[in-house]
Amino acid sequence: MTIQAIGSRRELFVDYLLVDHLEGAGLKLHLPQPGGVAVRFGASEGDSDDHNAFYTTVLKDGDTYRMYYRGKSYHRTEQGFESLTCYAESEDGINWTKPDLGLVEVDGSKQNNVILSTGWQFCPFIDTRPGVPAGERYKGNARYDEGLRGFVSGDGIHWMEAEGGVIVPNALSNHFDSQNVMFWSEVEECYVLYARHNEGGKRAAAKATSADFETWTEPTLMEYSDTESTTPSEHLYTNQTHPYIRAPHIYVALPGRIFFDRRKLTPEEQAYAEAELDPGVGKGVDCSDGVLLTSRAGTTRYDFTFMESLVRPGIGANNWTARNNYPANGVVQTGPSEMSLYVNRDYGQRNAYLERMTLRLDGFSSLNAPYAGGEMTTKPFTFAGDELEINYATSAAGSIRIELQDEAGVPIPGYAAADCNELIGDEIERVVAWQGRSAVGSLAGKTTRLRYVMKDADVYSFRFRGGEG
Repeated sequence: MTIQAIGSRRELFVDYLLVDHLEGAGLKLHLPQPGGVAVRFGASEGDSDDHNAFYTTVLKDGDTYRMYYRGKSYHRTEQGFESLTCYAESEDGINWTKPDLGLVEVDGSKQNNVILSTGWQFCPFIDTRPGVPAGERYKGNARYDEGLRGFVSGDGIHWMEAEGGVIVPNALSNHFDSQNVMFWSEVEECYVLYARHNEGGKRAAAKATSADFETWTEPTLMEYSDTESTTPSEHLYTNQTHPYIRAPHIYVALPGRIFFDRRKLTPEEQAYAEAELDPGVGKGVDCSDGVLLTSRAGTTRYDFTFMESLVRPGIGANNWTARNNYPANGVVQTGPSEMSLYVNRDYGQRNAYLERMTLRLDGFSSLNAPYAGGEMTTKPFTFAGDELEINYATSAAGSIRIELQDEAGVPIPGYAAADCNELIGDEIERVVAWQGRSAVGSLAGKTTRLRYVMKDADVYSFRFRGGEG
């Protein structure tokens, strides 16, 4: 059995990498809660004149949240297909404004929130590579007929095309028709690209890397745990893969999943949609939702641990039309215990908008035990640090006790479950103690297991950290 070296990194229960034995407990997906309208789309601000605003990215830069999305639908120019990229910003990730930037002329006026008139699917990121020039702290890409071109910016608003033009030619992929997300991976120490790819008749993804943002490796098809192949079980139109904010070695992906052979709208509902929502909404021939996948840095595998929908369409005909319910690229922290993701709703309709949805920090999923109780024992690992910290919640009747074991699964004297101070409550950061003592530094570097003994409780994440003991 492989012994994982987790050091002091935070581990989330989004896959089975560290899970060895489950008894009465299991991994549970948690659904995000509605957080209100983040942005309404409309032609007056340079947004899509047919309400097809799409391909959204949300970034947090210090105290400023930045949003990028496709505005007016693409059109062909001498340079190829182009579309407008619009911009919004926020101080809290909750209340958003569309600044009048005066950068790009649209319909005879520059009074709009447009930052670029460029190729399809512009997708930016904040370059956190050490030593990156100030004028290139933001980077991005857009799809053109010949491939992906790179873009750079110093402030995330004023952009210019990067030297060299096309950085990922079409020859390296069979399809770029989606957001092609890039980021600097502090774990892999390189730039990473997750590009749209068609494989086995399904919309899938491929991964490439670059040391300099200019020269990229040939993309490698991602594998999917649900099929154990490079073809996913369903079409995943977008991939929205990015490092999780509190555990950058875990890449979170929030694809839009399409079911082309499933139609919810009846002829009567379709008629209503076309009459009341928008004449151009006549796309009730399929339906879609949002799902959660994860990947580990340095791998080319997606763990599709939870096949259930993370984002459901919901009540009413308006979100059972095509290209709806797609999560944006980016999950950001919006409170001491809260993170937000953003979802396109009412696509192609008069009331098109981007919805903010919330989860607790680390709360995509959890190790869960019911009222009857349950246990989980981890695979062996080594750690660095002097205290064990968990993100957890119990009911008033619930509890958690944690046991430290040696590699063979034998309880370590003084750290047995019976020695653990009972954990009851709901906290993002709680240090575990055994008979009032939290220090575990004497075990650092040694092969260890954790045994969770739980009742009506969830553990969302854990890590070992330095402490006073």
